[in-house]
Amino acid sequence: MLPPTRFVSLPACARPAERSVTHPAGFRASGIVAGLKRSGRRDMGILVSDQPCVSAVTFTSNAAAAAPVRLTRDHCACERLRAVVVNSGNANVITGEQGMRDALRMRELAADGLGLPLDEVAVCSTGVMGVPLPMETIEPGVLKAAEKLSPAHGDDFAVAIRTTDRTAKHGALTIELEGGEVRMGIAAKGAGMISPNMATMLCFVTTDAIISAGDWQAMLSSAVANSFNRITVDGQESTNDTVIAFANGASGVQASSPADLESLSRSLEFALKSCAIALVADGEGSTKTVRLIVDGAQDHARAEAIARAVADSPLVKAAFYGGDPNGGRVLQSVGQVIGRSSPDGLIADVAFGGLTVVRGGEMEPLSDGQQTRLAGIMAEAEIDLSVKLAGGAGTATLFFSDLTHRYVTINAEYST
Repeated sequence: MLPPTRFVSLPACARPAERSVTHPAGFRASGIVAGLKRSGRRDMGILVSDQPCVSAVTFTSNAAAAAPVRLTRDHCACERLRAVVVNSGNANVITGEQGMRDALRMRELAADGLGLPLDEVAVCSTGVMGVPLPMETIEPGVLKAAEKLSPAHGDDFAVAIRTTDRTAKHGALTIELEGGEVRMGIAAKGAGMISPNMATMLCFVTTDAIISAGDWQAMLSSAVANSFNRITVDGQESTNDTVIAFANGASGVQASSPADLESLSRSLEFALKSCAIALVADGEGSTKTVRLIVDGAQDHARAEAIARAVADSPLVKAAFYGGDPNGGRVLQSVGQVIGRSSPDGLIADVAFGGLTVVRGGEMEPLSDGQQTRLAGIMAEAEIDLSVKLAGGAGTATLFFSDLTHRYVTINAEYST
């Protein structure tokens, strides 16, 4: 089942289903222990369609993109991918020419094991940075993963792609279209190094709907923009971010009418946003997930900059961890974006969970009852924060996590 959150609502055309990426017809997956992780957990997986697909992709914009990202982005048929081979525990990034050779070898072994052309097989890696892949472990792992493929192993695949994740981020939907039912599955991973242009995350989507490559890519790009590009844990953009969506048409149901495309698009966005918010909730020690809405900015770009300044402020994030509804820290973050362009000073309202604590740029006196209500709001796992300005029509929404002792511990002890 997809991760639950009150921040998104299931579309009326869809209903939850068991399993994940192998819920749609014609997909098989595997998730095995290759031996990359000292923990002995699953660390290698393959996802494949049994028939040709149209595919859609998005990648990190980081100039230090990992070898598997560059291989898939630049040397695969990204509009007709049929499979992906994934390892966790080693990101194969900052590994030079050897890293590209190793990614090519992973693709070659997977393609041979699946009987597919090289350019129809994508490669993804996630984990420790700057360390060459242990190919003596990778090579037999890829072969083993190819042997273990089954429609029943979607959840194993979802587990195998995880690194520091504490929680699962996968699920499935059955969607009613005009011509009948189609299915959609998703598996994602991510917990730290999460920021715009996706995150330190991998995400794989499957559907058995018949859809054009152009419609599928437009749908995925829009859904990513409204999900994985709307989150932050630590303001750090990763080198390995990849989203791949496969559509194999195995249901025989065509998605071409405006109504069907809308139903599929809304379902895809719901699934991606559910997983994106789960990434924030799992943000390497995080205890709170905050939905920040900025309204009344000069324009959308200014609203976005304000939202990023607030959401990535260590002071704001630490205050949420401590249960402190600190309107001053929020206003400080807003003010550093606006600068001296506001001659009358910063005039803004700040509200936590609908309760205004700053009005017109001044602290709002609160009664004892309001203080008690505010303490209850700050103790919740999911909290709404709003910033309202009086400068224009610009608006932005962002989801972010608090900053905890655990985040520092994880990133001090775990070599990324």
